Amino acid sequence: MRQHAIKRQSLLVLAMTATFALGAANAQVPGKVQSKQDAVEKADVAAGNAMQARDSAASAELAAEAAVQTREQGAATARGAIAAQATSQQAERAAADARSAAQQAIRAADDARSAQAAAVSGSNPAGAAVQARAAMNEARTANAVAADAGSVARAAAAATAEANRLPDRVVAPPSDGRNVDFAALDRDGDGAISREESRAHAALSANFLAVDVNADGRISVDEVNGWRR
Repeated sequence: MRQHAIKRQSLLVLAMTATFALGAANAQVPGKVQSKQDAVEKADVAAGNAMQARDSAASAELAAEAAVQTREQGAATARGAIAAQATSQQAERAAADARSAAQQAIRAADDARSAQAAAVSGSNPAGAAVQARAAMNEARTANAVAADAGSVARAAAAATAEANRLPDRVVAPPSDGRNVDFAALDRDGDGAISREESRAHAALSANFLAVDVNADGRISVDEVNGWRR
């Protein structure tokens, strides 16, 4: 009798163990499916960001080419030629930055696709999904960098066109434009007024290239004071 009781207890333990194992396996199924879906979604997002980054790089390249062509047309004055040289070089540097960022976004998108494949067919979909997410974030960051570089390139191309028309002498500011609150315009507090910051002051913005005597794309306190005299 005792042997039969022990045997029944052993069978019961085995049955319970099998039940728990089956339950754990079943619980893992939804998690694996979700991980695979996550990996696919992240790879798609990464691919979209890579495409946008390529578009930004292409736009930056066109802007840089336009800046160079504008510079080669020749400026009206020697001072304008110096400014055009600086701004066209800025456009070329921005285009190079955009290309580099686009390449990084493409590599990240490829990594995300590889992680997606591993999640779908591999034994560790959760880990692969994490890798896909990391690659997606990298693609997003690179896309943002490419977009910023594209904006810089286009702004530099426009500035090159302005530089070609720059006069030798600084344009006198209108009477209502002589008062410049430098600290208020210098929003980031870096000690200089950028082109974007100058837009808050109509007269200064209109004469940005004329005031920017050293053609570095930033207006210093001394340059503002010289313009106001």
